[in-house]
Amino acid sequence: MNEAVPLDSPDLSDHPRAVQGAIVEQSLRIDRTRMDRSATRARMHAATALLVYPSGGSGVKPRLSSINDTLLIDMGSDYRNHAHTTRQPKTKDFNISIGNEPGFPVVSCGNRSRKMTFYVPLNHHQHLQQQQQQQQQQQRHGTTTTGALGWFDGSNVNGSSIVGSRDHVRSSSSSSPSPMTFGMSDPKLGLDLVPRLGTLAVDPQKIGIVSLHQVHVNSAENAKAASNRGTLRRKAGKKIHTHHLYFCMRDFGHRIGDDAEIHFHLYDGNSNRMRALSERFLVRIARDGFSTYVETSHNCTIFTDLGTSDLNQDLYLIANVMRVGKMLHSESVKKGDKLTATTHAYRRPYGVGVLPLNDIVQFDYSVESEEKEFSFKIFQCEEKDYHQLHELIIKKASGKFQPINASPQGQYGLVVSMKLLHGELCQAKLEQPILFQGAAITKKIGFPDVIMPGDVRNDLFLTLERGEFERVGISTAKNIEVTALVLDENGRVVQECIAIASGSPLQAHYKSMVLYHNNSPAWNETIRMFVPIDKFSKAHVRFEFRSCSTRDKSDPKLFGFSFARLMEPGGATIADGAHELHVYKCEDILKVQPNVYLRLPCSAADRHSQGDSPSPYHRSSKEAFYVRTVLCSTKLTQNGDLLSLLQWRNRPEGIQDSLQRVLRLHNEELIKFLQDVLDALFALFSTDDGNSTPHSGLVFHVLVNIFSLMQSSKFQHFKPVMDAYIRDHFAAPLVYQGLLSSVQHLADWLTTTDNLEPIVQCFSSLEFIFKLIIQSRKLFAHASGGQYEDKFKNDLFSVFTSLNGMLAVQSTVQILATQEALLSNAGVVFEQLRTIITRAELESLVRSMLDAVPKDAQPALVQAKLKTIKDMVSGQLFQDDELRSVILAIACKHLRVHLARRDELRLCTEILAEVLIKLYEARAKTGEKPSNTIHHDLDTLFASIFPILLQTINILSNGGNESLVCSLFAVKLGLLQLLDESHYQRMWDRQSGASPGGTTTGSGIGGSGKELRDFIQQCLAIFKDMLEQDWMIFSKDWLVMKMAANDVVRRTLEELAKPLVYRFLGPHSFDSQLWWSYFSVAVIFLTQPSLQIEQYHETRRRKILSTHGDMRVMMGFQILSMWAQLGEHKLHFIPSMVGPFLEVTLVPEPALRKATFTVFYDMMQCEQVGAVMFSSP
Repeated sequence: MNEAVPLDSPDLSDHPRAVQGAIVEQSLRIDRTRMDRSATRARMHAATALLVYPSGGSGVKPRLSSINDTLLIDMGSDYRNHAHTTRQPKTKDFNISIGNEPGFPVVSCGNRSRKMTFYVPLNHHQHLQQQQQQQQQQQRHGTTTTGALGWFDGSNVNGSSIVGSRDHVRSSSSSSPSPMTFGMSDPKLGLDLVPRLGTLAVDPQKIGIVSLHQVHVNSAENAKAASNRGTLRRKAGKKIHTHHLYFCMRDFGHRIGDDAEIHFHLYDGNSNRMRALSERFLVRIARDGFSTYVETSHNCTIFTDLGTSDLNQDLYLIANVMRVGKMLHSESVKKGDKLTATTHAYRRPYGVGVLPLNDIVQFDYSVESEEKEFSFKIFQCEEKDYHQLHELIIKKASGKFQPINASPQGQYGLVVSMKLLHGELCQAKLEQPILFQGAAITKKIGFPDVIMPGDVRNDLFLTLERGEFERVGISTAKNIEVTALVLDENGRVVQECIAIASGSPLQAHYKSMVLYHNNSPAWNETIRMFVPIDKFSKAHVRFEFRSCSTRDKSDPKLFGFSFARLMEPGGATIADGAHELHVYKCEDILKVQPNVYLRLPCSAADRHSQGDSPSPYHRSSKEAFYVRTVLCSTKLTQNGDLLSLLQWRNRPEGIQDSLQRVLRLHNEELIKFLQDVLDALFALFSTDDGNSTPHSGLVFHVLVNIFSLMQSSKFQHFKPVMDAYIRDHFAAPLVYQGLLSSVQHLADWLTTTDNLEPIVQCFSSLEFIFKLIIQSRKLFAHASGGQYEDKFKNDLFSVFTSLNGMLAVQSTVQILATQEALLSNAGVVFEQLRTIITRAELESLVRSMLDAVPKDAQPALVQAKLKTIKDMVSGQLFQDDELRSVILAIACKHLRVHLARRDELRLCTEILAEVLIKLYEARAKTGEKPSNTIHHDLDTLFASIFPILLQTINILSNGGNESLVCSLFAVKLGLLQLLDESHYQRMWDRQSGASPGGTTTGSGIGGSGKELRDFIQQCLAIFKDMLEQDWMIFSKDWLVMKMAANDVVRRTLEELAKPLVYRFLGPHSFDSQLWWSYFSVAVIFLTQPSLQIEQYHETRRRKILSTHGDMRVMMGFQILSMWAQLGEHKLHFIPSMVGPFLEVTLVPEPALRKATFTVFYDMMQCEQVGAVMFSSP
């Protein structure tokens, strides 16, 4: 009998297999709610997910069952080579699947709204087999077993095949957050960090040591940021602007007696706004109650595109409950009375529920939120106040409403569950695919904070607010129903263009709810209209008013209508906001003809009306119908200012005024119609022969305003759209002259004006301006055969002369912002210029701009300069062999200055790291024999940067920033890793004065042997300091990094040995102190704790040996080789080297020990010979 762990118990510490360090994911939950129709609707919550042990037998026999709220997963031992899916009918929509990924068997189970996945490392298989054998042995002796559900015992880790690896759990997708943080450390188990790129462990042999260091840093940060075991955390990244709210209706505890509709929507309850944030989501409930509803899948939705500003303390979920049946509720609930084809079903108000979403919106971006369940009450009030009942509840005006008692079977009223999702909608679908299955998409009323280029919307949200209708004679007030429909210019009804709510199909018309005996009804119902673009300009909405009778056999009688045009005379769409419409009397629907009433005004502000036409419809000034509209369209505009610009040819005298008004626009209208706006602006910017126009200056300001708008977070995703326009649609071959002139004018204007905002905007937008300049020049050159090339380059260099002069100006607070804006865009500008100027010309521009920054510039300007260098190193320019050499030489010049002054060291380190990563990648592409340019670049970097880098590390090691020292040392190791013997040889030649021509190099290194001696001594001192501390600059669990660093140090010591032999071993050049330093460092290297591989488990030891070999043995033979080179100088190291050589013999390598023992005989022989020589006459 298998023993199962109760999953609904969050405390599993008493279970026999629950031990410290068990690999368990506690945050995953299985929620099986309301799987049957009973009143109890049992639930199962898995507070803890369990990894699975084989239970014996051959083959895979997965089973999922519910036993007293316990989830039992049972499968065979050969699960690694199988993939099955099974479904149990007793567990609705639940399934368990067993699959296989490379290196990881996968066990997953879930239903439509929940899913969890376990990843079991294959290297535990031996451990599991051993456990199974132990269980079988126990059974033979009559003892009990712990069953199929078990835990990985943390106490056995150091004795199993997984020692040295603490990366047990892997995510199924690199884009989704892992159940456990990759590389998370567990000091209690003594496990080492597994560096990963995405979901895959890195191979230190295939990645540069600088990149390896960065991976370790990122993994350590992830581990530090992770919370207690079981919390899902996202990797820290850029700010998330868009969020979505998953919603699921779980239960409805009221029995109305009629069919019911529940409309859910999000609401901003701030007293200054009080507005709906989303369209409505509709759930229909049959009169039989919840049991019918539960069979359907239309109970879930995703409220999309919520901005950070929307997620505040004033966010509410509103539930409007409406009864669908006869006019009077008492008649609907008569026994046996059902709706028939001749019975009229009216939408009647029932109640409203309001749920504050405080608990939902208080989220942490780094934590994957859980789905939470909420219950709330339904309230009712007088019908005349139904439209504002949600506001009364929010304001707690308790005297105007009272709760509705739930039915005996459901004491909780309305039950819903919600979960907050983060990021773009497409990404959320990838991360949470189960949640989106069958869920309706409920749109936001308005655009999201971030508008994506691919977003296409053409939604008109229309709210039926209220109406004022006259009482006829002494009769009672009417029961008024409004029917809304959209018609084209020919009077035909536009089909399937009205969405009464998400979750409901599109319809041709919409019928409002009906308020009993009310001539001033207020509905406050919002619908969404989706009218095709080709029909929008001529379409209109008609509202038909009917009086409904309480008698079943009486049809609702038409008594009037209103209409609203969707397009204004100037071409702008109906404006957002409230509209008061005229009510025209008519009791015959056949007389309501569009070709007649469209000649009449729809409102007091309507300019379409033909005042001379007689009206066949009576209109009372006391009657009015009020609606409110909100347009969310990427195809239509409501902005008259924008229309006046797009139609400038129709009114050329108003161009200046149109540009001024467009200059003040700062909304999505400009971005939505980007191509049309830019085409109009460039048409106004210059004449056909390339000369400026009276509007050129103002047009340039409008262009800069648009480019600045695209820098904002809301429109940052439209940059590719702008690039596509320039590449594919831009057709103004002569505007480059005016654009260059405008940029130069603003640069020269810097010191003569106090209004620097336009200048800052201009230089912040240089990327787009120069893209336009370059594309315009290419178009002109193609059309003219390359004419005026010299003039163009003269103009270009003249502009850069002005820009360099701008950088040389003394920085004030206002000027500094402009200079920073220029430098922040300089890198991308140089990258674009590469396509139209030569390498030498580009080198001149880059060098002159960076040199223009004063040596005593403010720190912010220095940072901007270094960031420009970093941008060029990270960009496409550094991929070109010739340009890489140019940029590297310029970068080394500036980096040497800042390293020597020890300012902006963090930025300098980042630049050098990026340089080394790019060089490593470039060399990897060329194979074993790097190209001459890469060889030259490494030589330049070694000669220019390495000496000053050694000095900087040496100074900072005496109390500097530890993380900075760690990064600098990684850069040093990264450079040494890329060098070969020829680089070292040229360095020794330069420092010994043996360079060609006997001259010193540009690196600043002189030509004496003393400098070579000092250089080697400095290298050895830094290595000794790091090795004596056992690489304390790296974290204790960075074993992979330490081994890679040791490999680089070992090879470097081999290269340092060569100048010792060839330059410091002669009778007049021997330097005993330098040799002693070398032997000391070599012995410390050999005896450092990290290299004592016997302390590691067999798996880890094999991994180290297969990757790096036994570096102690290699260094040991290197020491013996150097000892053999000493010859008669051995006496200088006797007996001082006896102790270090004894330490070498402690290495458990027979061949090394045997070779080292001969050294002691050699020492005795040398000492004896020396003594005899000393005592002889």
